[in-house]
Amino acid sequence: MSLPRLARLPLVAAALFVAACAPKSPTDATVGAPESATAPVVPELGPTLVAYRWRLESAVDASGQSIAALFPDPANPLGLDFNDGQVGVSGGCNRIGAGYQLVEGSTLQLGPSRSTMMACLPPLDAADKAISAVFAGALQAQLEGEPGTPALRLTAADGSILQFTGTPTPETQFGGPGARAFLEVSAEPCHLQSEASPGCLRVRELQFDEQGLPSGEPGEWHGLPAGIEGYTRTPGQQQVVRVKRFESREATGNEPAEHFVFDMVVESRTVQ
Repeated sequence: MSLPRLARLPLVAAALFVAACAPKSPTDATVGAPESATAPVVPELGPTLVAYRWRLESAVDASGQSIAALFPDPANPLGLDFNDGQVGVSGGCNRIGAGYQLVEGSTLQLGPSRSTMMACLPPLDAADKAISAVFAGALQAQLEGEPGTPALRLTAADGSILQFTGTPTPETQFGGPGARAFLEVSAEPCHLQSEASPGCLRVRELQFDEQGLPSGEPGEWHGLPAGIEGYTRTPGQQQVVRVKRFESREATGNEPAEHFVFDMVVESRTVQ
């Protein structure tokens, strides 16, 4: 005997309630879950290239053999700097650079290379040849590592694979572009005990006008205990160098702390 319509309604409601409270299977629990909940955050390639300096850690050819020519000086590993659509390669004999653009998000398309023209002795001459061979045409670029400590993997058309580690550029570290400045570096080493540190330099600031001519009075000679990043004093040489000056506030005080990064040598003279 069938139940009247009104009598069947409570039974249907009860069945729906039981179904809703029943435990879900693992498949049910994961269906429709957003992939982003577990997917790692991948930094954007273009801004990351510019925000870091890249130091070569390993390089192998298509057969897995180390490319020894790319490691001419263990104390000065090959490095890459990306800025304003240009990439500079350091660590060989000459400074090598090229224009670049990212194609389809991960292909580093390089333009014709340019280089300074210094004569190079072994093993630096071999390094320049190896750099020019690898950094030509297109490279497949892939970011690896953790956020804040990125690694860069470049794969050349011939199957060579180069692995780099990144360190923040001064612009990234200090939160903005530096100001251009000119420092004259004395041929005399730091001689005050308070300035006795391995990188200490004796410097004074110079001013130049828009035409590149000296203007105003030079600043006072003083010790620069931390030296200039990327610059090494040549004994017997008094040099004028162009630098970038960065300012930050130390964690222990409110006084600005200056950090200088080497750009280029403007003038050099021998001091007897």
